[in-house]
Amino acid sequence: MKRNLEPAGRRHERGGVAIEAAIMLPLILVFIGLPSIFLAFYFRQYSAAQKAVHDAALYLSTAPRVEFTTTGPDGNFAALTLARKIVEKEMTGLVPDGAPVDPAIYCIYRLGAATPTKPCTTTLFKDNNHTLIRFDVSVNFTYINPITGSESVLLISPSASVRYLGN
Repeated sequence: MKRNLEPAGRRHERGGVAIEAAIMLPLILVFIGLPSIFLAFYFRQYSAAQKAVHDAALYLSTAPRVEFTTTGPDGNFAALTLARKIVEKEMTGLVPDGAPVDPAIYCIYRLGAATPTKPCTTTLFKDNNHTLIRFDVSVNFTYINPITGSESVLLISPSASVRYLGN
């Protein structure tokens, strides 16, 4: 004959783990799940903005010399105008409709031993004393929560720096 060797009082403790799990699981989801969803949306927007900035900088580094000497319709040289359009197109859907996306594009010229950072202009590019060596492209905007549609205090500001290859 087999005996059941349970200690006295243990037969009333069945299902205790299930009750603890039922209490703790919603708390874990609220304190760990919701912030991770918020961060997932943030990093999705950041990586899309980083990709847009990188694509614009990559285009500028390989743009033909002709596009740096001709002026586009907005007064800047044609390559700069096209780089701004690349960023605007890839940022659609990340910023609210009508919000301006204005990437900051700077040219780094070599002027003797110094390397000043200046706004990109056709006159500096045509000047033989200034040698274009690098582009810095960045964009800044505040994170907008896609669930609530409200702006947050988090700032998204990716940047890309590429050498000019002199095509």
